[in-house]
Amino acid sequence: MESKSFDILIIGSGAAAYAAAIYARRYNLATAIVEKSFGGYTAVSGIIENYPGVPRTDGYELMRAMRKQAVDELGTEIIEGEASLVKNEYHCFQVQASGVSGQQSDTDSRLLQSKTLILATGMKHRSLHLPRESEYTAKGVHFCVTCDGPVYRGKSVAVVGGGDAAVKSAVQLADMGASHVTLIVREDNVDRAEPINRDRLMAHVAAGNTDVRYETEVTEYLGGPPLTGVRLSNARAGDDTLTASAVFIEIGSVPRNALAKELGVTCNARGEVHVDPVTMATNVDGVFACGDLTDASGDFKQIVTSAAQGAIAATSAYKDISQHGRACTMHAVAIPPNILPTVT
Repeated sequence: MESKSFDILIIGSGAAAYAAAIYARRYNLATAIVEKSFGGYTAVSGIIENYPGVPRTDGYELMRAMRKQAVDELGTEIIEGEASLVKNEYHCFQVQASGVSGQQSDTDSRLLQSKTLILATGMKHRSLHLPRESEYTAKGVHFCVTCDGPVYRGKSVAVVGGGDAAVKSAVQLADMGASHVTLIVREDNVDRAEPINRDRLMAHVAAGNTDVRYETEVTEYLGGPPLTGVRLSNARAGDDTLTASAVFIEIGSVPRNALAKELGVTCNARGEVHVDPVTMATNVDGVFACGDLTDASGDFKQIVTSAAQGAIAATSAYKDISQHGRACTMHAVAIPPNILPTVT
């Protein structure tokens, strides 16, 4: 199995990971990102209007620009695959990066060694956990409007959720040309959404191509697959059915914390990695975390906060490496610094 050593190994993708890599390379550290997929949630989030200095852009393009800066301009190495812990000894780490297929063979796995780790693995979508949900996934049940919404142009669709992501998704589907959009909200309001997105939603409601079902839950998927509709439950109105070619689930996310738990990193009750908000350090020496995975900014999880936390994590890792005087046998084969590009 191929083996390679780094100063900083960043696990994940998206704004936190790419910002961490940019700062790590500016400190002239041998840096690699292990990413399972490109760009995190931001890459599939549609139009972004609140990233400072970029008035309006597509999330995919924003992540492509960050990744290009980290990789093409500064020399970060990208390793595609899923990371799992092999060894944590004397402040040094061995991680195996296996192919996205998940097969652990010598042909699709690499053994990576690093003095520090930065975890930026983000979140994964919550599901409704209804019967046969896996059968309907990608056959009418979806989790990404940007990815799958255009397929349903001219068709009736539904969005489940009451937060900002759900409201934005409903607006986006209407803008994409869905014949009708139904937003299904468990609460009696959509107050958690940003005011500008609520206003856009209500404009579509006034136009007649969108409606909102409050205090309502989806209890069953109907048809095929593919999906033909859903069964709804409302405490006051009783059960009902809604014809829909697709349902987009936007009910929040849970942290991707498997590797953090392998390392013995402390997580809070919600599964978020607990970090020092000043340094992004975890309770495990040499392990830092940033972005949506962490509790660093509470419920306020934004691209700008993720990028800032990535920069802090890389800076803290750099300081940590500077103070890491004892050389371990693992890093006896470290990459000679003279082969790395000089960064000014």
